[in-house]
Amino acid sequence: MLIDAKLLSEEALRGIAEHYVISQLSETEESPQFDIWVEKTLEAIARGELVVEYSEVNDSVYLKRRDELPR
Repeated sequence: MLIDAKLLSEEALRGIAEHYVISQLSETEESPQFDIWVEKTLEAIARGELVVEYSEVNDSVYLKRRDELPR
């Protein structure tokens, strides 16, 4: 189920973005610039490139690229 990011507090959204960045760090060889990556992630959410999804199965919230959503 998708959640409108505008309904989340700034603190909650930042936490989700930080978790997303941490999960992506293992997939890259670049030296992490954590704060910059978090800001870029928040910008991608604002542009609608990343969406917030709630998984009822896992009872968790995570970010997903819009182009990964089923059509």
